[in-house]
Amino acid sequence: MKPTTPDELVRRYLRRLRDELRDLPQDRRREVLDQIGEHIAVRRSEPDVRSEAEVRAMLDRLGDPAALGADARERFGIPPPRRGPLETLVLLLNCFGPLLVLVPSVFIPFGPVRPWQAVPVVIAGLLWLSRVWRLRDKVIGTALLLSCVGLFVMLKVLGFQDVSLGSLVALLLMLVVPFAAAGLYLQIRIRRLTAVTPAELAPR
Repeated sequence: MKPTTPDELVRRYLRRLRDELRDLPQDRRREVLDQIGEHIAVRRSEPDVRSEAEVRAMLDRLGDPAALGADARERFGIPPPRRGPLETLVLLLNCFGPLLVLVPSVFIPFGPVRPWQAVPVVIAGLLWLSRVWRLRDKVIGTALLLSCVGLFVMLKVLGFQDVSLGSLVALLLMLVVPFAAAGLYLQIRIRRLTAVTPAELAPR
């Protein structure tokens, strides 16, 4: 595995920060990115911030990009993004995902595209349309959703064809894991991303 360089650490940090600031006006976003970028450049010019560990420690002290994004929105008086119908739909589909996969797979004949392929891909596609969840949230959510595709591929390789009640219940429980994990993660993240700070509640 290729080792992470100090330059790559900085690029990843600024990429995450840019994603956290995407709901700011372009001039404000550019202002924050320039300030943080200049600060990082100045610190990296110092002799005690050269190695990977030193750069990583410097970025940790600078703060999490999510926290910097929240501070910037508060400073510029920009409210956090609001949860809308699309985000609610994604969370609901995650709740009912196991049934949406299992029931059609057992009782309804399908063509080359199976429910265990289509349902996670559709939910992931809706997730990527959201303007509330961040890039990291979408990547993690998509990975969790697509893990149920891997589950069916594994069962197919193992030659699983049992449709008894016990096997269907066991399969349903296995499907709950990726959908519940994705739904819970996205629910936690959207609560944090749409939280209103006390400063935003104060009268202006």
